[in-house]
Amino acid sequence: MQINIENKGEYRKYTFLREERYQFQGLRNENYIEAELKVTLSSIENDKPVFTVEMPLYKQSNKDGMYKWVGDLHELREKIVCTLDENGQLGKIINLTDIQNKWREIKPKIILKHRSEQYREIFIKGVEELLEDGNRLAEALRFAMPYQLLFPGIHFKEFKKNQIINGYREIPNFIAAKSVPITTEERISELEDGRYQIDVKGSIDENNFEQDKVTAMIRILKNRPRVPTLLQLNYMERYLLEEWPWSEQSMCMSLAQIPGTLYREEKNILKAAAHDHSPA
Repeated sequence: MQINIENKGEYRKYTFLREERYQFQGLRNENYIEAELKVTLSSIENDKPVFTVEMPLYKQSNKDGMYKWVGDLHELREKIVCTLDENGQLGKIINLTDIQNKWREIKPKIILKHRSEQYREIFIKGVEELLEDGNRLAEALRFAMPYQLLFPGIHFKEFKKNQIINGYREIPNFIAAKSVPITTEERISELEDGRYQIDVKGSIDENNFEQDKVTAMIRILKNRPRVPTLLQLNYMERYLLEEWPWSEQSMCMSLAQIPGTLYREEKNILKAAAHDHSPA
């Protein structure tokens, strides 16, 4: 699919829904997220599109522990301006200075609200280190939702009927490992109404997954040398395509588990609202 200058200024509004269920040892958590997005193709620079992603509405059901931090820091993601990289995924953050200024604005409020929490200083330091480096921030957002569903890389690929194209994803922030690397098989099909759909199936990139670190941590926690430690993964995505660079509906579902130790289930849906194709 090719970039068209005629798309400049167009925008779409989306509803984003997310369900996540997490169990590790005896700890269980659930969270439900609803957000409204406006995504604008702001410009095209050096043949690369620049997108503005605005998230004026963000609601989540869980406000405990780390989930409370995610909700309180949402203001940093209210407006993200980014390019796409060579793979068609989120690339450079253009408005990094604006995000840094927003952090300086809300930091006193965050410190006050979390003043009694034991690990407050660690979280604050982590946020500041992330915002100091635009590349690190882009890496953190690239495979995070909803940015992965907005910019999965499929629009930069030339799909042919019955042909499988390979891709790459990650599940970030995994126990004992930085992430779970995922290799994908992506296939296009034509629906009865003439629209196109892309189905993505993922599996663990075993050559780059730090399974040994995960195994070591679980054996220490369980204090048993023969406890199951191998990660099992079910992963899929589906995209109902509109014209470039938009998808009418996108979905990602994953289930990562280590029997007896870990259960991590995520469901993400991004659905476009009705639009008139006019520039913003």
